[in-house]
Amino acid sequence: MRPIVQSTVRLGFGLPRANSFAPEWASGRPLYRQLVDWLRSDIARRAVGDRIDSEPQLAERFGVSRFTVTRAIEILVDEGLIRRRQGLGSFVAPPPLQRAPSYLSSFTEAIEAQGRRASHRLLHFGPVDWRRDLPYAEGVALVGMDRLRLVEGEPMAIHRSVIDAGVADRIGLTRSVARAPRFSLYRLLDQAGLKIERGVETLRARLATPEEARLLEIGDEPVVMAVRRETRERDGALLDVVDAVYDARRYSYQAEIRRDTRKLLPAEGNGERP
Repeated sequence: MRPIVQSTVRLGFGLPRANSFAPEWASGRPLYRQLVDWLRSDIARRAVGDRIDSEPQLAERFGVSRFTVTRAIEILVDEGLIRRRQGLGSFVAPPPLQRAPSYLSSFTEAIEAQGRRASHRLLHFGPVDWRRDLPYAEGVALVGMDRLRLVEGEPMAIHRSVIDAGVADRIGLTRSVARAPRFSLYRLLDQAGLKIERGVETLRARLATPEEARLLEIGDEPVVMAVRRETRERDGALLDVVDAVYDARRYSYQAEIRRDTRKLLPAEGNGERP
């Protein structure tokens, strides 16, 4: 009969405490899955950014194999609960950005609504060439603005905005303005009297480019959620087109879906049954 492992453990920074993880050998459930459950509960009690002990340390303290710990950690990384930083270790990840499409909010507004701090780093600002996939007329002068969006100092998204140069001039958008720590494009539009009325978003999952994986610090499976948003005024004038790229593990999109049976029932007299 296998002994039940009990030891004293310390995950990251903090005082040692009794380890409540006790493998149930007779359950038939994989040991790494049991460890995932325990670590998931432990992470929920920790602060964002807390450092997790290395895999060899965890294996020694739990009395399990390194393979078991590695499998458990990989699952938690895929779930977005743990974030690996090359050369530094593993840390408790911030919760994912939660988006509800019924309400049009900026990245800063969405993050601050969750009680977290949003910031950005300007990657590029200047004229950009027209492309066929942009909803602007060919020949219109355009300004591009690429930003690395941060939450509590951690990279979460890359936003690549393309704006009509005339609109940029009207709202006073310059490189120095865009570099300001508290810069918000939506706020600048509001201050200039250009009120965003509606937007259209398109989402798709894809592999990250090497540059995106580097900026977002994504690991071995660099999957991102690519989001394009076009925002317009009440009269339909296009104000902004942004192509955003999020670490897919840190992006949650919530939609309310309603069922209209009137549109599902067959027309009267066609002989079909519902």
